[in-house]
This record gives sequence, structure tokens and C-alpha cells, in this order.
Amino acid sequence: MKTFLLMLMACGIMPLVSHAQTGTDLVPVVDHIAITTSNLKKSTEFYTKVLHLKKVDNPFADTVHQWYSLGNNVKLHVIQAERNEKQVKGVHLCFTVSSVKEFAKNLEAMNIPYGNWKGDSKEPTFRGDGVLQLYFQDPDGYWIEINSPAKK
Repeated sequence: MKTFLLMLMACGIMPLVSHAQTGTDLVPVVDHIAITTSNLKKSTEFYTKVLHLKKVDNPFADTVHQWYSLGNNVKLHVIQAERNEKQVKGVHLCFTVSSVKEFAKNLEAMNIPYGNWKGDSKEPTFRGDGVLQLYFQDPDGYWIEINSPAKK
């Protein structure tokens, strides 16, 4: 449930608060989203090579945490830990790119399986609001959505 709430914050709330950099006593803003990994080295390679996320300072200065910038002062905190949870597609991190189809070419080149929401095709699909999207998983099974803005 905790993972679900964090993912909802990443995909649903972050766009609403990204213009604000500091919270108030009553209105919080996203600081970071934390996920766990069974293999930090493998996840670090994935997030830096597949998603091209920029590493930021690790406040713990250790080898079991990795931090990335997600933009707008929001960070992703990846923590080495034992894992036993199954991931569902409805709980996902979502990133926007200028072209989903170009991004998919990189996934192909890296042999990373991906597909549409139904999982029955590699062809990206349109949401009801015209946003083009596809999905794939990180090494620990977290779902990631890549989408591009609706054409105007």
C-alpha cells in the first residue's frame, strides 16, 4: 500500500505541485519517491542508461542508497533491500518524452521488453486524452510508463 501511495504521488500529484519548490505548513510538495531494489548495481545501471536520470548527492554516503533527480527538485531514492512484493501495472512511475516511438527504439536496442497498457502489442497506444503511452519494467519489476503529449 505504501508503494502504491508513493507511485500515485509521482504520477498524479507531482505535475500539480511541480511549480512550487517549498511546502507550507498545510500544503506539502513532493521531495522524493523511494523504491527498493534487490540489486542496487543493476538498478543504477538501468536508471542511468535506460532513463538517463542524473545521479545526485547521496546524503547517507554509503553503498546501499542511490539518488536521482527527477526535475523540479524532486528526487528518486533507490534503496538496496530485500524484496518480495509483486508489482502491478496500475502502480507505476511515469515519465514524459517528446517521442514515445523514438524512446521505444532505444528500448528495442537494449532488448528491454515493452508494450501497451493491455500488454498485447509493442505498438504504443493513446489514452482517452490523446497522450501516447507505453510500459516496461525495471529490474525489480516496477512498472514505468513513458508517454508523449497529445497533439494539439
